[in-house]
Amino acid sequence: MELKQVIVRLNELYHKSKLVSLTSTELEERDSLRRIYLDSIKQQFKATLDRIEVVDQEEETCGSGKCDCNCGCGHHHH
Repeated sequence: MELKQVIVRLNELYHKSKLVSLTSTELEERDSLRRIYLDSIKQQFKATLDRIEVVDQEEETCGSGKCDCNCGCGHHHH
């Protein structure tokens, strides 16, 4: 089932639950669909985090000899 279909069905179950009680089968389906939805969100979030590259700007400038520090301490502070 595609994520779009999962969301549509979750919304249907939500709106139905506001009118009447869901059956035990519908509650199980809702729980299963929620798990699918949350797992998808987690995968998307992890993929986003995996693409992030942390760059230490101070390391890049000071490590290349372009540091503005001229006090002679060797700590490369600005």
